[in-house]
Amino acid sequence: MLEHDFARDPPMVHIDRLPPLRAMLVLEALQRTGSVTGAARMLNVSHSAVSHQIRMIEEWSGVHLVVRDGRRTILTDAGDSLARVAHDCFNAMRHEMDRLTMRERMPVTIASMPLVTSQWLIGQVEAFMAQNPDISVHVADIPSDRNMSPQPDISILFSLNGDIPAGASPLLSGRAIPVCAPTYLEAHPIGSPADIARARLLHDEDSRMWDLWFATVGLPSRTPGDRGLLFLSGSAMLHDAALKGYGIAICRENLIAEDLRSGRLIAISDVGIDDEAHYFIQPSASEARRRAVMALHDWLLRAARPAAAA
Repeated sequence: MLEHDFARDPPMVHIDRLPPLRAMLVLEALQRTGSVTGAARMLNVSHSAVSHQIRMIEEWSGVHLVVRDGRRTILTDAGDSLARVAHDCFNAMRHEMDRLTMRERMPVTIASMPLVTSQWLIGQVEAFMAQNPDISVHVADIPSDRNMSPQPDISILFSLNGDIPAGASPLLSGRAIPVCAPTYLEAHPIGSPADIARARLLHDEDSRMWDLWFATVGLPSRTPGDRGLLFLSGSAMLHDAALKGYGIAICRENLIAEDLRSGRLIAISDVGIDDEAHYFIQPSASEARRRAVMALHDWLLRAARPAAAA
């Protein structure tokens, strides 16, 4: 790999700020395989071609992306960071290529949070399609770490304070109550809020919920120094842990309605929190006139009315 003095020879200013994409593919391969030889083998090119493409990005950016360590070529922190971004971008393109055939069929895409999808949405979509066999539907999870591309035709999102954007409609109440599995309740009888305070409490990343619940029933919250707490990433994992009897969780009442009816979960208090919270449904502005989109949108609003009435 050739050394270059970028300080004496500053890089060009690139208006679109996009590096050569073929070179970025080589950088991604270098990061994935850990060596120039591995990258060359993965891409079916020569060793010198890999070196040339990496040098091209370095000259384009003015930043050293690799260093030599004996006979090894190692990515710098900057090179590793750029390679990981490239990997995410190329993976998104690979994933979209896999979905092109589906998109050609023009399904209505609806996206929601995983627990909403599994506990409420998927059943409603199945019922909708039984009465609308000419409409295809693509159900997707809303990713927590990036924007969806392309945007879904319909989104189901959450508002803690009940405020929703223009064009959206309230769908389901987000009221939350403490629940546990029958097996947990058998082993740890609960007769009062104080018993709940002494129980194994399950937390998602919103630690506010238990503090608010204890304040609502007039008890002090757990202290910040408490040990042995179980924190779970997201409401879907929290719900699963409660079903398996690991402890008491605060769950959105409308999303566990079937679990409560079947006895898989038991409400251990009628005191709830987040009475103002709502899940809301929002059609995409660019797709709002599509007959199929609005057919599914209106179906879901009607399906949610019994839960809203309850």
